[in-house]
Amino acid sequence: MEYLVGGYTMLNDFDLPGGKQLRDVLGGSVFSAAGIRLWRDSVAYIGAAGEDFDRFYGPYFENNGIAVSVKKPVDRTLRYQMKYNDDGSWEESCQYGLEYEQKAARLCLLEAGQFAPYCGEDTKGIYVEAALSTRIVNQFSELKAMMPNGKLMWEITTGDLLTPSRHTQVLEKIQTVDAFSMNFNEAKAFFGKQELEEVLDELRKIGKPCFFRAGERGAYMLQGSETAFLPAVGTEESVDPTGCGNCSTATALIGYAEGLGPWETVAMANVSAGFNARQYGPWPLATPEARRQAQQQKEALLRHAAAV
Repeated sequence: MEYLVGGYTMLNDFDLPGGKQLRDVLGGSVFSAAGIRLWRDSVAYIGAAGEDFDRFYGPYFENNGIAVSVKKPVDRTLRYQMKYNDDGSWEESCQYGLEYEQKAARLCLLEAGQFAPYCGEDTKGIYVEAALSTRIVNQFSELKAMMPNGKLMWEITTGDLLTPSRHTQVLEKIQTVDAFSMNFNEAKAFFGKQELEEVLDELRKIGKPCFFRAGERGAYMLQGSETAFLPAVGTEESVDPTGCGNCSTATALIGYAEGLGPWETVAMANVSAGFNARQYGPWPLATPEARRQAQQQKEALLRHAAAV
């Protein structure tokens, strides 16, 4: 496989303003697989879930031609109740209780061996969303060894970035991957800076390529001596921004791994996020028409970059 995605698997139920309810919405790192699938055919999803995984996720991955390696050590995939308030704020809670949530989190840890069947000389990149406390973060060297020609992208979890006692270890782990990602709010807390330019300076000092997400403003790719910024796509069509960070970061791996340059990298990532935000859950199907639209939007963003 050319691209592998590893991360968290969950289901979301939404209670929306006005009494509308949505149930069984796919969540977690499926957004990352969907982002890559919008542009490339060869994608595998690596994860851990409940025995009910195939019931909820099977049709999506089958319809999109995404290979799957998911272990199922618990009976139910983690499910979260998402409540959106009139002011735009939201709350979430695990419907199976804290004890089950902790048990599932403990048992549903990714392992490097799950990636092995899909890795080889043709593998261009692996995206992993994982916390410092997880096993896979200590297996980054194993993942890199499985793909001698590929790149490893780490999306750092919010909890690690917001906890000062973990910052030294985060910086150490960044040096073991090829590229990493965080968002503006996370970076402000991590570096203790409030101004955008100050945060960008701190990211540059790390010396690793970084896909830096700035929400509805857009995104940056810091690579070598270049800092590429492009505005967000389709904010006026946004229905739900959940998963846009995962989606765009995984897509940015394509540009970085294939040497497309930071501007095209950001353009593709922003377009994927725009598609993702059009509905609840991941973009449903990577059709030829969807890909045509994505390509057009990417080219429009690059023309914008050339004009400014």
